[in-house]
Amino acid sequence: MKKRIHEQRFFKIRAALALGISILADLLDYLAAPIFGMPIIGDIFDFIVLGLLYSITKSKVSVIMNLTEFIPILGDFLPVYTVSTLIWIIRQQKESKLIFLKNVVSFFKNT
Repeated sequence: MKKRIHEQRFFKIRAALALGISILADLLDYLAAPIFGMPIIGDIFDFIVLGLLYSITKSKVSVIMNLTEFIPILGDFLPVYTVSTLIWIIRQQKESKLIFLKNVVSFFKNT
């Protein structure tokens, strides 16, 4: 039980960190568009954010969604990082709920 609480707390920290980075990156992408709109500077920024988010989430689906940032006009105006992080959080919560339900069923099955 303590392990589950520890995992939930660790997930909340990871989710908050990933969401904070995502929102900040999308804001910088939108507000500093002239700077991050330049091909090399913008791509370096996107690679750094992509790497940070992957190191936190370990989600390949989010990485593929975040690759939308490299589409010239589309990636600069859509909040891709924030949306992909929110989708990751929702997917992770569903998985943890399924694990919890599985544990409850196995507990009642054993008693």
